[in-house]
Amino acid sequence: MLPPVDNSTLERNPNFDVLYKDLCARKLNPDGSTRDTKKQRLHGEIRQSLTTYRTNLHTSQILTRTLSTLPSRSPTLPQDLHSPIDLVTAQLTGQIPPSDRDILAADTQFFLSNIDIISSALSDQLATTATLLCKIADSKATTPIDELRLKAEEIRSAATLDLPKELAASKVHLANSAHTLLTLHLSLLQTSILILERTQHGALARATSTHADHIAARATLLSLQAKIHTHAHPPPAEFVRALRNFRTEQGSSEARLKDREGLARRTLELYGRAGERGMRDLAGRKEVLLGEIRRVEGEIEGLERGV
Repeated sequence: MLPPVDNSTLERNPNFDVLYKDLCARKLNPDGSTRDTKKQRLHGEIRQSLTTYRTNLHTSQILTRTLSTLPSRSPTLPQDLHSPIDLVTAQLTGQIPPSDRDILAADTQFFLSNIDIISSALSDQLATTATLLCKIADSKATTPIDELRLKAEEIRSAATLDLPKELAASKVHLANSAHTLLTLHLSLLQTSILILERTQHGALARATSTHADHIAARATLLSLQAKIHTHAHPPPAEFVRALRNFRTEQGSSEARLKDREGLARRTLELYGRAGERGMRDLAGRKEVLLGEIRRVEGEIEGLERGV
């Protein structure tokens, strides 16, 4: 058969559309072979004869097989007909040579004399088989027996004509979908590469890294410059001497104040041990000592603040 062509391709190429339709309708057969009317007519007659012979052959085979199984499947068949049916079936299938047919003439005559009973049972068996075939042909809806042939033709046509066309159309759709998918995949890869180029391996990432290195180098340079300036420009001698004197004076003043605080605390402890007699005197002196302590603490704080 001709390969299917996408409708969009035919719409974009109208001349090719006309040629394609002409080839499909007049020049070529559905299977892609060249169309020859005379030969096809002759082939059609041969095909019709072959179909007739095959139909007759299949009919004979079906009747023979059904007749061979009739004794075991037909409950209404008389028992005395089982043996004649088996003998006639053996003759029809060629299991009994022609020389022995005269011996079995009586059985054959008995079979023919009861042909109406046998044909009735055979018809019932064929009807049962046809009913099962109807159920197999369409499980959803019951197909009448007289329409079974049309149903079989529909199934055969669908299997040989409709389904291949649908399969070809599905292949075209699948190919188009695969092309679209590959195009999207290519676009995704390009975008991913562009993002990686810009963020990790590209000019932007390199510029950011270089800027960070530059800032780190400037910070190191400023630190070295500060150290060099400190070593090259020491503070004035007067400032260093004044700072040392202040530190020394602050240390000595703090030591004196701490000594006075310790002396005051020891005196307070002695007054505490004086007992009840010295409580009145202790109360007055306590206020004096507390005032002295507050004054000393104020002086210490003033010295610490550099006042």
